[in-house]
Amino acid sequence: MTAVESLGSDNQGFARFIRVGFACTYHYVEGASYFGYAKGTASGVAPRAHVAMYKALWDEGSYTTDIIAAINQAISDGVDVLSISLGLDGVPLNEDPIALVSFAAMEKNIFVSTSAGNEGPFHATLHNGIPWVLTVAAGTLDREFGAVLTLGNGISIAGSSFYLGSSSFSEVPIVFKDECHIMSDLIKIGPKIMVCEGAFDSNDLSDQVENVSSANVTAGVFITNFTDTEGFIGDGFPVVIVSLRDGKTITDYIKNSNSPQASAEFRKTNLGIKPAPRVTSYSSRGPSASCPLVLKPDIMAPGSLILAAWPQSIEVGSNNSQPLFSNFNILSGTSMACPHAAGVAALLRKAHPD
Repeated sequence: MTAVESLGSDNQGFARFIRVGFACTYHYVEGASYFGYAKGTASGVAPRAHVAMYKALWDEGSYTTDIIAAINQAISDGVDVLSISLGLDGVPLNEDPIALVSFAAMEKNIFVSTSAGNEGPFHATLHNGIPWVLTVAAGTLDREFGAVLTLGNGISIAGSSFYLGSSSFSEVPIVFKDECHIMSDLIKIGPKIMVCEGAFDSNDLSDQVENVSSANVTAGVFITNFTDTEGFIGDGFPVVIVSLRDGKTITDYIKNSNSPQASAEFRKTNLGIKPAPRVTSYSSRGPSASCPLVLKPDIMAPGSLILAAWPQSIEVGSNNSQPLFSNFNILSGTSMACPHAAGVAALLRKAHPD
């Protein structure tokens, strides 16, 4: 199996290359986690497969000759499966280097998996709408990273969170404000948990999270019916996102208590989340501009909040302006979904070599 990816001369390019290749194939690693999130034994989809990696894109620019050369080299080396986590926008098939060289791979009986792109949920944003390759969309897992907020009356509320700082805090005053848009009001709150309501789309939620995280409060709790929240539960500030139903429980407690307070525990991993799997909002939708009469994408694979291998020397995040390092990272995108599908193809090829 081979992975053709963007590998720049900088560290981030190297890290991106590593995570895609190892989503396909890395061996069992016990005790894996990302600062306590996703604890367990990690494995690639096809842990006994051999992987070859080819550099195709560079920091100073991308060239069709490099893409063609990388894939042709993989074909020449006799790979069985190609994982290509890159794509071009709206290029006709006869001008698309991935389309041209993947056709040659197909003629050599090489299975080609490609990423659909991350420009969803908008219509006709799909990359790699090529009839002879597998075009892979990104889906969610039945897993959620979160926190547990325990109110002063003993009721516990589970919410989404991805905070990497202190794993808990206790008995902090909690206050409720409808929409958290006015900074002059927010900066007066002080060391308390700020509860906000009314964020019903991604832009509004993003604005409120940014406002609260800049207001020097202890933490922010956001009540919303917006379900694709992974872009808002960042690692540097304690954000907890809860549903409308759980939000009502919180606000009722605050309104009916003389001195409301709450405690929180972070770094929780919850399993069995429903509905799952579902297509992520960012996964590009068809049809493809290059081949609109072919139904694409072909399949959905895990691409959201994936525990991926990571070079330990490269920063994964920060907390209180201090860089954090890890052997693993949590990553999302169709570039993560594509190698999952390639790994399955490798297993099928091994089971059915004919």
